[in-house]
Amino acid sequence: MSGGHWVIRIRKPDAVPEKLAQDGKNKRRAHSAAYSRDPEAYQSGKKTFSFASSIYAHESVKQALIVAQRQKCCFCERLIGTDGDVEHFRPKQAYKQALGEPMQRPGYYWLAYEWDNLYLSCPSCNQRHKQNLFPLQNPAERATDHKQPIEREQPLFIDPGKEDPEAFIGFRGEIAFAIDGSQKGQATIDSLKLNQRSLPGARLQRLQLLRELDNVIKLAADRPDDDKFQEQAKKAKDLLERAIQDDAEFSAAARWAIRTNFEFVLG
Repeated sequence: MSGGHWVIRIRKPDAVPEKLAQDGKNKRRAHSAAYSRDPEAYQSGKKTFSFASSIYAHESVKQALIVAQRQKCCFCERLIGTDGDVEHFRPKQAYKQALGEPMQRPGYYWLAYEWDNLYLSCPSCNQRHKQNLFPLQNPAERATDHKQPIEREQPLFIDPGKEDPEAFIGFRGEIAFAIDGSQKGQATIDSLKLNQRSLPGARLQRLQLLRELDNVIKLAADRPDDDKFQEQAKKAKDLLERAIQDDAEFSAAARWAIRTNFEFVLG
């Protein structure tokens, strides 16, 4: 996220929020030491980690994410302002390779307070859909404790802070699709139900409005001497330009609609 359908690149500031750099670092050390003392207990679920949301979701951390993501959910691109959750890209307590599979423990406990692993998500995306899901192309390469490198992992979810999501996901009207059959794009769309819920309807409503603005601009081209019409066309152009900026809701879908001359925007 800006953020959105994992289709707009998020550029976080390099400076790690102080709360994570200090208190988060201490917590990471404590969790890693606790795991090393009794790994079997954490693998079986007999012991679990107690994570401090007062650190990873501290006001300073959340505010930095709100600014970096331009107040949008990193998954569905809805404007959420301050109403989002601080979400862990790699799940902190436990993980699932696929829906319907049993939960595996522990999760990525050593990344619970890492700036690179945190994003802002709307509660629906975070709590109902992504949850503990984190599929890998090759599950055998998963890092299962703090001593193993995550660099060998190949996540099937796009990491919007490290990759360009628009290389994987595009839009035909209100419907998201995987570009060139991208496995990452398809996994993201399917797992997070980006073509279900109320999302397509909300996108379509937005795109229909933009199409009407585009029609005003085209009609004005045939009436160059009509000053009032030209004034309306200028306003329409300004609104269309704003709609494709990263801070606009559903801006990725808007860019695709304009690029394809609203060919797939029906109704």
